[in-house]
Order: sequence, then C-alpha cells, then structure tokens
Amino acid sequence: MKLEEHFALSRPPFPKAATAASLSRTAALEHALKRLRFALERDTIALLVAESGCGKSTVLFEFLQSLDAANYNVLSVSLTTLKPFSFISQLLATMGLPSHRGTKGETATALLRHLRSLAKRSVVLVDEAHLLPDSCLEDLRLLTADNLDRLSPFSLILVGQPILRDRIGQPQHYALWQRIGVRLRLPPLAEHEITLFLDRHMQAAGATTRIFEPPAVSEIFHHTRGIHRLVQNIALDAMLAAMSADKKTVDSRAVQQAVVDMDAT
Repeated sequence: MKLEEHFALSRPPFPKAATAASLSRTAALEHALKRLRFALERDTIALLVAESGCGKSTVLFEFLQSLDAANYNVLSVSLTTLKPFSFISQLLATMGLPSHRGTKGETATALLRHLRSLAKRSVVLVDEAHLLPDSCLEDLRLLTADNLDRLSPFSLILVGQPILRDRIGQPQHYALWQRIGVRLRLPPLAEHEITLFLDRHMQAAGATTRIFEPPAVSEIFHHTRGIHRLVQNIALDAMLAAMSADKKTVDSRAVQQAVVDMDAT
C-alpha cells in the first residue's frame, strides 16, 4: 500500500521543493523577506546566514519570486570555491558575456560598466558564500566600493552558513562588514511552529484530519531541534513507520522508530 492511500492523501507529502500550498509562512520567514526588500530599497548589502537545512533556499526563492522581472535581473552565483579572477569571470559568464582578456582590475571595470548600462537593476546573489576565499571577499568589497556617492551598480546578497558572518567580521574584512546594512540569521523552528509546519504540509498533501499527534511533534522537535530539513526527513520516515504498524496517525513511538531506522542506515 502506498503512503498516500494509507493516510488518505491526494498527493505525496513533503515535496523536495516547497510549494505555495505547503509553505509555512513563519514569522522568521516574513521578517527575512521584509529585511531583504529593505536592503534592496536602501541600496545596501544584505547578509543572510543559517545552519544547513534551516530554510535559506526557501527564503531566497520567495524573495526572488517577489521581484518584478521587468525591473530586476537576478545573477545567481554558487561556484564559491573559485579563485578570485575566476570568480569575477564567473559573474561575466553568468551574464552571458565573454571572458575579458585584461587584468583582474580591467575585468572588474568591464563588469561594472556593463551592469551600469543595463536598463534593469541587477541583483547578485552569492550562495554558499562561506566557502569564498578571503581574496574573493576582498574583490567583492572593491566591486561594491565602486559607487562613491552614486547608486551602486548592483545589489548584493551574501548567503551562507553562520561561519560567513564570523569571517566577514574579522579585521581584514572590516571595510566589507561596514557596507553590510542588513544582517539576518534564520533560526530553526520552535516546537509550536513544527506543529504548524507539519499541518501545513499534510493539508497541502490533501489530509483532512491531523496526522501527527502532539507527543510525536515533541519527539520530532527533540531529535531535530527545529531544523526544517531534518523535521521533514524524520516526519516522512515516521509516517512510513506508522503505516508499517497499521496506524492512521503518527505517534511518538513511530517517530522513535524512524530515528532508529535512520541511524541504522
């Protein structure tokens, strides 16, 4: 028997990418979206950090979806282990421009000149930025220092794990740290938010009754500490455990079995 049939669902639960129906709009998500829009309006750099699995991708997706495509051009770069010159060249490649044959400074100048010539405002999103070499962070400082008193040639959003904040806070990157006007850290889910998170996913999958019992939610929180991705993984395995035990709801024992099964693999 399939999971959907056992729990009377019309769709598979916990899709890999959150849909509008399954998205739990927590206070942290709404706050992050509001602050990112503020950074865009104020022409300042935004820094977004969170532990792996705490919803960075969801926040970014929702933020980028909210941008008017007629006015904004998004450049997403995640090859953050590249050397400095290759990093700037990657920005050019992302924009569909040929590699510049000059020095790094000349390449950066050509990049900025092109960005200023565009009718749309460019938003440069650097994901996994905690992997950037120090020299690349310095290059970003130089690129963002180009504006003097003018509007900067692009909006910059740096995204990564919490170590990114620590690294940029080091003395050698102080000038870049000063230019960051919005600093965000996404927290994990609180226990009461896990209930809403699971209910939202179950409703999106077509559930008409509550599937996760309160003790099961507490057990999930205990084992995940509210990290979104872990919540989903354990919740899905707990549903499988409950189905194997021929239970129509997920109780704490099903969650405990799911944790045992996950640890055994």
